[in-house]
Amino acid sequence: MASKILGPDIGLILKNKTPEDVARAMIESGGQKEPFYVFCIDEAYNRIQHFKKMMPRIQIFYAMKANDSDKMLKLAAGLGLGFDCASPGEINKILKLNISPLSIIFALPIKSPEWMVFARDSGIRHTTFDSINELKTIKQYWPDAKLLIRIKVDGESIYKLGEKFGCDFETEAVYLLEKAAALDLKVVGVAFHVGSACSSADSHVIGLRQAKALFDHEARAGRHMNIIDIGGGFLSDRTDRIDQVSKLINSTLGELFPDPNIQVIAEPGRYICDSSCNLYCSISNVRRVTKGEEIVNMIYLNDGLFGSLRYHEPWHTVKRFQTRGEVINENPERTILWGPSCDSTDRVMENLDIFLPRCTSLDWLVFSTQGAYTFGFASSFSCLEKPQIRSVISQELWDKIKNSTFFNSNEFTEEYDISSALPSTLPRITKTRNITGSNNTLKI
Repeated sequence: MASKILGPDIGLILKNKTPEDVARAMIESGGQKEPFYVFCIDEAYNRIQHFKKMMPRIQIFYAMKANDSDKMLKLAAGLGLGFDCASPGEINKILKLNISPLSIIFALPIKSPEWMVFARDSGIRHTTFDSINELKTIKQYWPDAKLLIRIKVDGESIYKLGEKFGCDFETEAVYLLEKAAALDLKVVGVAFHVGSACSSADSHVIGLRQAKALFDHEARAGRHMNIIDIGGGFLSDRTDRIDQVSKLINSTLGELFPDPNIQVIAEPGRYICDSSCNLYCSISNVRRVTKGEEIVNMIYLNDGLFGSLRYHEPWHTVKRFQTRGEVINENPERTILWGPSCDSTDRVMENLDIFLPRCTSLDWLVFSTQGAYTFGFASSFSCLEKPQIRSVISQELWDKIKNSTFFNSNEFTEEYDISSALPSTLPRITKTRNITGSNNTLKI
């Protein structure tokens, strides 16, 4: 029997059940046909709490670009986090939650005049810059903004943001500070970002030492800065990934910035939300083909490169989640994963050697650690729909946050069938249509 339908706006309060139990029940019921996420709110909560524990002096401004799902944003707001926004759309989404604009930093160093005006008129006070042209535009459109100079600090990162943003500390930073002063603009701090998914623990230390030099320069000039933004870039595959770097950051802050009146903020995104979501995809078809002298299984999924699986990170894994049919062969075999679109480039994890037990069209695959930069990157190519999200929360955590002004009491339910399917995204067929068309029709 197919399960009842429960919309994605309603989360489940779990009692003696795990997120995996929910996914398994949804799949085994036969009611869930489309790809879906299970979002474990407890996991995101625990990441936030661990970050606060390891770096108690640092205020979190959540980088919402990593995961801007409603419940993730409400959790962050309910825990008192600030927000790193990088577009008017992101700013608007946060302000709709009735969050103060003073809790937002517009952390984008290159902005159009229209974006500046939007931020200014929305009450945003703080933003970043890294060029003389940006300063001149700010002078014209947002002269009362409180500015942070963004310097380039590259680390051993998967995504090197310094190739696009940040001024050179040695050759540009002091010049820009002097130009800002000449334009009568207020620079209140220094910002840097070591790059997304950074594995060099000392990169933040380098950034802090350069920030200290710029603080000293401004002090000698009779100007005062009081904010340091250390950005994000924290690895996300394990909770303890920040433990080593946090010790270095804490000790360096104590050495260089002992004044507690200096505000230190960070912009973690991936670290907070990545491990909170797993993605479950069903198999539409399996073909066995010969590649060279090897037989390869080609699996066709209902999500792919143009959906949630556009990028793969070194810590991403895929495994067969559920077998409801006959077990053919449990020995891992070379496998190619294809997405559902008609595009021949729609191949998932193309650069990896994937080995899975032989699957059938009754099986599902689970992609772990898919909570960051997945559904945000998904496109509408070929009118494909994004996977929906089933949110789950423990009774203990719900009791802690349910009285928050950001959550409605009916957003999570205790009364549900654990196998409840998410509603189909297939378009409805309307039979009463006025049928017209060209002369080019298929023969009956």
